[in-house]
Amino acid sequence: MDLFINNRRYIGSKKSLLNQIQKVILEYYGTDKCTIADIFGGTGVVAEHFLNQGYDVIVNDFLYSNYVAYQTWISNDKINENKVKKIIEEYNNIDEKLLSDNYFSKIYGGKYFSNNDSKKIGYIREDLEKKKNSLTKREYYAILTSLMYATDKIANTVGHFEHFLSKKPIDRDVTLRVPFITKDRMSKSKIFNMDANELVKNIKANITYIDPPYNARQYINFYHVLENLVKWEKPTEFEGVSMKFKRDNLKSGYSKSKAPLLMEDLISHIDSKLIIVSYNNTYNAKSGASNNKISEEELYNILSKKGKTTIIEIDYKSFNAGKTDFENHKEKLYVCEVGK
Repeated sequence: MDLFINNRRYIGSKKSLLNQIQKVILEYYGTDKCTIADIFGGTGVVAEHFLNQGYDVIVNDFLYSNYVAYQTWISNDKINENKVKKIIEEYNNIDEKLLSDNYFSKIYGGKYFSNNDSKKIGYIREDLEKKKNSLTKREYYAILTSLMYATDKIANTVGHFEHFLSKKPIDRDVTLRVPFITKDRMSKSKIFNMDANELVKNIKANITYIDPPYNARQYINFYHVLENLVKWEKPTEFEGVSMKFKRDNLKSGYSKSKAPLLMEDLISHIDSKLIIVSYNNTYNAKSGASNNKISEEELYNILSKKGKTTIIEIDYKSFNAGKTDFENHKEKLYVCEVGK
């Protein structure tokens, strides 16, 4: 079975909003195939969608694990799919019961994964690093993405890595799938892994789509295990029972009180004709961690300085950690026609 970019559990994924975003672009920009920048790319489903529609895309995310996925599905670099498939088949045939403990199993075994599954994940990751020089950049990332998605699928969690479940993890069978690669795509892509506020000072796009984190929930806390897996820098110091590595440099300022200032700086440096901003109206959520750091009024005022701003409301089910009862919850698209 092929692996697709949206075959992943991810908080805040905008897969369900693709049609609405496309509708806004057609209404406010027109049918011309232009360049779209998705500067808080997340899973990459928005960027991939428009790339496959014939738009050139610029996609960026601060997390390296998301950048890895972009290199698999959004890159136009060459890839030998048969070579990738052969290596994945080789990995799937490994008997984890014959493997020794390794870096990954010693940290996460018996917690987020069974001991056997964690040994297999760690073995594959180490072996892939040894194969790196014999692979193209995209081949390497495709296999790494496959491992990342397989790891996420069998984790002993509720869908993210903030905590692991109290029950003992059982063997779940680490099975890698071959990423589906779109062939003969004429549209172009540029992929980045950097701070969005710095990126916008150096790029130009006809349309910029923005979906930053809005509340205090840091994405790195949800995906630290996957980030450690793909970076493979092997940190040895961890925090608490959830085994989070030191990650202050990976925490977003948009989840802190300075978020309005960051947003104002971001918008002021964007070089686009149309800016579309996704917004969840959880500003007054019961859970403090769910409270937005930017109010609707603040966002509207910031965008209005750039151009004529229209707000479109969409019914949407947001991530709920169980402590917050969202009444009349809406996803809002702020559409800014720059210079009007």
